[in-house]
Parts: sequence; structure tokens; C-alpha cells
Amino acid sequence: MSVARTTRTTRTARTVRSALLAALAALALLLSGAAATTPASAATTTTTATTGLDGVWACDVPAGYVYDQVSMNRSCSGGGTWNSPQFHLRTPVDGLTACISTPAFVYDSISWGYACSQQSGVISNAYHLRTPYDGLTACVGTPAFTYDFVGRSTSCNLSYGSGIPSTTFHLRTPVNGMWACDVPRGWTYSATTSNLDCASIQGVPTTKFLLVG
Repeated sequence: MSVARTTRTTRTARTVRSALLAALAALALLLSGAAATTPASAATTTTTATTGLDGVWACDVPAGYVYDQVSMNRSCSGGGTWNSPQFHLRTPVDGLTACISTPAFVYDSISWGYACSQQSGVISNAYHLRTPYDGLTACVGTPAFTYDFVGRSTSCNLSYGSGIPSTTFHLRTPVNGMWACDVPRGWTYSATTSNLDCASIQGVPTTKFLLVG
């Protein structure tokens, strides 16, 4: 009689243990499914967030964006009867023509038209944005680069229709032993010379520096 009871007790213990293991396995499977789902949801959110504001019409221009068109209307006038500017936002990229420049870029030409104007019938300028690189001729310099000579071009003129050439800059990535028109941040120089390479005023010699960094 005691043997039968022992057998039944053993079978009951095995049944309980099997049920418990099955429950734990099901819970583990459920948790692993939830863990697999969470990154996918996060990825979807990130993808949506990185879509950004490119192409959106807005009442102001957030940091990190430029704009390539202006619309004068009452959308941004707070219910007033006057027209206010609304901006067509763009993410700045190499080759974009925009109404403003931005610190991470330079520009190599200026164009004129009505797309950026905030006054009816008044022509405004726009900038052909470029990502700086060694050897680019640009209308402006940038702190991450130096330049080794200047030129003249009407394409960089900020005065519409003047026909007067403006200074251009031959950008260079600074390296040891380069003769440059300025000394970039974090660099020094071991010698100087004077010539017309860097002359902002034509015919007037200026200093050039032998870089050390």
C-alpha cells in the first residue's frame, strides 16, 4: 500500500514539475518576443524622426536648416491683415542653392532672383552651397581650412549688377610645410614671406606663412 502511494506521489511531482517547466518556457518565449519587438519599434521611431523638416513650409528657420524659397502670406501673421514671410525649409547639402549660408558650408557663387525676396518686386541673392574640400575655390573662407592664394570673380559679388569682381579663396587642408595666407587654429608658422598671392587689394603685397602644426 505504501509503495502505491509513493508511486502516485512521484507521478504527481513529475506532473507538477512538467507543468511548471512548460509555463516557464512559455513565459521565456513571450519575453523574447517582446524583446525582439522593442528595437523594431524604436527603429521605426528613429526613421520617422530623421525624416526631418526638409521641404516643410514654416514660420521660422530652425537651427541646422536653410531655406530656398520665401512665400509672403498671412499664415504666419498671427491673424493679422499683413503678409509675413513663410520659409521653405531645406536640409543643407552640397550643391544646394539656398537663401542663406550655414557655418558647416561655404559657397562658390551667388545668384539673384525673386525666390528669396521678402519684398514684392525686389531681387534678392541666393548662395550655391558647397561642402569645403582641399582645392575648392570659394567666395568665403572657413576655420577648418586655410587658403594659399586669392582670385577675383564676379560670381561672388554681393552687389547686384555692379560687375565688380570680388575676392575668392583657394581652400587648402593645412599640412606641415605649406605656405598659406593665414594660420589656422591650432597651427603656428616657422617663416614668412611677402608676395601678391594673398593680396585682398590688387597689387598690394601681403604676408604668407610657412605652417607648422
